Amino acid sequence: MKFFVNVFATLCALLFFSQCASSSVGISPSNRPLPNQTYETVKSVEKVYSWYAFDVIIYGASIGNPPMSDVYSDLMQGEEADAIVNLRYYNDKSVFGFITRYRFGIKGDLVRFTGGASSIGPGPKKK
Repeated sequence: MKFFVNVFATLCALLFFSQCASSSVGISPSNRPLPNQTYETVKSVEKVYSWYAFDVIIYGASIGNPPMSDVYSDLMQGEEADAIVNLRYYNDKSVFGFITRYRFGIKGDLVRFTGGASSIGPGPKKK
């Protein structure tokens, strides 16, 4: 009987301390419409955002806020770019016991419009 209790306790400890993970990926042609616009590529950018949460069964509390409202402006910060094209992103979640780590990674190419004013309106606000 003691053998089965030890095996059960070991399995429970392995499940508790092991990492569980899930992820999703996606692509998007641009962060804004580019109908018949000519542009030149400025540079490629990449950024990863992380935040944590404390999760116990059905109760969860975020330890940090997800910085999703400023993703595009963060990527374009410090550059003279009008849009981001060839966007590739992923979202993953890793569970370590009662702590869950969320990550959001995004890659893209910064572009600047060439050949006159844009007919599609102003781009995102720059800081």
